[in-house]
Amino acid sequence: MEGITKQIQDIVNNKIRPRTRVDGGDILFNRVDEGVVHIDAYADCATCQCCETELSYWITNQVKKELGIDVAVKITKHKPYFA
Repeated sequence: MEGITKQIQDIVNNKIRPRTRVDGGDILFNRVDEGVVHIDAYADCATCQCCETELSYWITNQVKKELGIDVAVKITKHKPYFA
């Protein structure tokens, strides 16, 4: 399972995170626990109302496309860096 965790972390950090940062948001991979990918959201992602639905969908689809596995995504929003 450690190999899958590393692959999911690479997807989040290298494919999804750079795109969120362009729009003023930021996400960090936290962990994978029993098929659930845990993500921490900061900056604009932490204040965005659609973060849970759209970002979760994006991560789920990317993991399914690249690794062929189904995962759930749990996003924890944190106070923006500037608060």
